[in-house]
Amino acid sequence: MPSENETSPVVQTTHGKVRGALLKSPYCSPFYAFDGVPYAQPPVGSLRFKEPREVKPWSGILDCTQPPNFCLQSEKYVGKVKGSEDCLYLNISVKTFRSAKPLPIMVYVHGGAFRRGDNLRQSMGPDYLMTEDVIYIAIGFRLGAFGYLSFSDPSLGIPGNAGLKDIIQALRWIKANAGNFNGDPERVTLFGHSSGSVSVQWLLASPQTEGLFQKAIPMAGYCMELYRLPNLEYRLAKNLGYEGENIDKKVYEFLLKADPNKLAMADVLTPEEKKKGEILDFIPCVEPYATSGAVVLAAPTELLRTSWSNRIPIVLGTCSEDGLYHVMGLKNDGAKVLPAFQEYPERVLPWTLKWHYDSDQKRQVGEQFLDYFCQAHGNQLTLEHADALEKLFTHNLVHSQNRLILSRLAYAKAPTYLYRFAFDSPDFNLYRKRCFLDVNQRGVCHVDELSYLFVMPTTFKLEKSRPEYTAICRMVAMWVSFASTSDPNCAITKPLVNWKPLTQSEPHLLLNIDEELKIIPQPEFSKLKFYDRLYDQADIPLF
Repeated sequence: MPSENETSPVVQTTHGKVRGALLKSPYCSPFYAFDGVPYAQPPVGSLRFKEPREVKPWSGILDCTQPPNFCLQSEKYVGKVKGSEDCLYLNISVKTFRSAKPLPIMVYVHGGAFRRGDNLRQSMGPDYLMTEDVIYIAIGFRLGAFGYLSFSDPSLGIPGNAGLKDIIQALRWIKANAGNFNGDPERVTLFGHSSGSVSVQWLLASPQTEGLFQKAIPMAGYCMELYRLPNLEYRLAKNLGYEGENIDKKVYEFLLKADPNKLAMADVLTPEEKKKGEILDFIPCVEPYATSGAVVLAAPTELLRTSWSNRIPIVLGTCSEDGLYHVMGLKNDGAKVLPAFQEYPERVLPWTLKWHYDSDQKRQVGEQFLDYFCQAHGNQLTLEHADALEKLFTHNLVHSQNRLILSRLAYAKAPTYLYRFAFDSPDFNLYRKRCFLDVNQRGVCHVDELSYLFVMPTTFKLEKSRPEYTAICRMVAMWVSFASTSDPNCAITKPLVNWKPLTQSEPHLLLNIDEELKIIPQPEFSKLKFYDRLYDQADIPLF
């Protein structure tokens, strides 16, 4: 192992040597960073859309001191693409190479609606985590069509979920190489946010991941079943100029030769679908046929009943006003966005109900949701209902989370810890600050909790007397304690609260993370029964 005072440490991996760099966090904690460690072959040429292949060994020392490529993606608002198809790299941060015992490893899966996002330190730096004895690894994986194209024709060898398979390949590499970085392969925690959290949940349900991680923290993204819009591959090909029939082999051959930038830029959703609230196109799927590498062959609802992951502990939670994300348009440009809410009540439905019903039923049930939360629908809806709509979308997510909780309580033998992030800082909830035109907008938006775990592009150094700094210290200590010991209670929080695993008692008792830490009954719990009734009427099992 490298000596502790090295500024350019070299580590031998299973496939070759890598050189990293000694860095310092904003609060002057030193750590070692290895950016751009390859864990699979570049998925280019004939490997486009295919499941990942083991990385080929390299000779010499690979320089891992610069930001690596990340997955090719469109920049939503400026009509450009960024990134590369060659994107299967890890960014590894190591607190120390010298410790009494190997360090726990935290592996992060980024969010971005399966279309955007990256694993770069420049986007989400692990500097706060590096104040603790831990190893942090962020995975680069394929997104959009590159990661989630799926064909039913077995001869093509593309059943789907290449992006999830990238993550699994990365976890295998991490397990094999943990010891080389002073890490403990038996203390790996997989955590993710938003679509990254949904990926973690699906990997909890997959038999492929048993033994690759021992704990999980899915944050603010849950889905017990996934449904994709039909004929997406054909729609994509037509968008790029394909004029043939909807035959898998021909569509695949066309897309295999397509310009990667055009693949990344293609928009397959119709204007009407967008008005109805569709934001997801290429996403994980239940694979159409079995292969040795299949990730999921049934919905998580079914798989989680008997999953190996019922033996491992998890922490999960959401933000207190998570649904702010969905009313951003209303708040910023209400006159333009409000008509879609008035005309398409199905826009507000949870994904599962939206996928389950036909168009007439969707409208009817959407109106029930609007009447329950807003006491209005159609032209009665006004911009004054924006806060009520935020509550509706927040409850959509909390109910999806609750379905996973019910599954855990029914089938899991290991603890399940629930939190609610409610710290409403005027200037440090960085995602809300970035997204809303009104500088006085308050509330704890989707992604805001990440300001307290990661250094982001707009992060600024806090005075240590500020409550936000205390919140960072507590969040980091609890997350790392869980990664280390399977118990999130740690030295700085034990005098304040005793965070206990969930039990069958209702309402659920959770850790409310605000300026103060408090154990409280789940505030959203009473309205979840409304959802349960509608799922029962639709004959959809909750878990």
